[in-house]
Amino acid sequence: MTSPAHIYILGASGFGGGELLRLLAGHPGNAGIRVVSRHHAGSPIHKVHPHLRGLVDGRFEAEPDWRWLADSPRPVVFSALGHGDLASQFAGMEKQWADAGLTDRLLLVDLSSDFRLDHPGRYAGAYGRPHPSPDLLGTFTYGLTEWKREQVKTAKRIANPGCFATAVQLALLPIAATKGLGLLAVSGVTGSSGSGSLPGEGTHHPTRAHDFRAYKPLEHQHEAEVEVMLVAHGSQRHRLAFVPHSAPMVRGIFATVQFEWPEHGGAVVTQSLTETYRRYYEGSKFVRIVEGTPRVAAVTGSNFCDISVATKGRSVAVMAALDNLVKGMAGQAVQNFNVALGFPEDTGLRQAACYP
Repeated sequence: MTSPAHIYILGASGFGGGELLRLLAGHPGNAGIRVVSRHHAGSPIHKVHPHLRGLVDGRFEAEPDWRWLADSPRPVVFSALGHGDLASQFAGMEKQWADAGLTDRLLLVDLSSDFRLDHPGRYAGAYGRPHPSPDLLGTFTYGLTEWKREQVKTAKRIANPGCFATAVQLALLPIAATKGLGLLAVSGVTGSSGSGSLPGEGTHHPTRAHDFRAYKPLEHQHEAEVEVMLVAHGSQRHRLAFVPHSAPMVRGIFATVQFEWPEHGGAVVTQSLTETYRRYYEGSKFVRIVEGTPRVAAVTGSNFCDISVATKGRSVAVMAALDNLVKGMAGQAVQNFNVALGFPEDTGLRQAACYP
């Protein structure tokens, strides 16, 4: 039996931290959790995450006590810090881990964008700024479990994918090696929780509740992650065009990828392409191939991604729905935690969506 782990969650007061606590509260691999939030230091966890009252005890700490983690035979850190924060602090943390004897034993799962890309130029192109620690790019395993499962098994540093990137990549993985896909036109819709827990223009209820709009058209940062996956699979002569949309819902992502099947492949039959997807994801516990359209309500609160395929002649539409805070964030982080530590991949994650 796999022994449990002691866990620190950095930046635990945000939505990602709250979801990690919710999912890990009853996880058999949890031997103890402590949480860090400088802004809420000293406050009980339920003051920030009221749904965890009576389920998760403890208070937020201002700084982690690495000595506590060093006493564990299986130390784990989930970083739910803001984008750029972990990378900026990493050198100092590594020194503290070395002093505590954690360096070679610590499993680190980062939920931010800091280490998803492996090249400084690609990072700067996606995020419009240089990386704080460019020498560290490429030292993390990209944690899209359905693609990198074997690498995650032996990884000590895991970069969790972005939420949109997760949906689009899962929609494309079974056909990513197809030559000549041409224009991949991606339309993605997300809820307000994707903007984080701090109020802003993208999340303020009066301006969002009855509105629908595009944002960052053709320049969203998650496009870079999808490009890396396509290139790694040998995709050629494709062009990726991604337009994300802000929808009046709290949770969820719905992504549609449209393209023309290459001429040398002839007309596409929906059933045969759907079977291609079924075979590809046959061993994946959290990807479900569905008939008709996926539904956000059928995955909300769960770690599932529902995918369907529609075709007409050579025209193809692949649709994917997931919860941006679970499969698109904290759930996928726990999935990677399970794989890296040898737990069954679905441990603590076999939860149905909250429907209706």
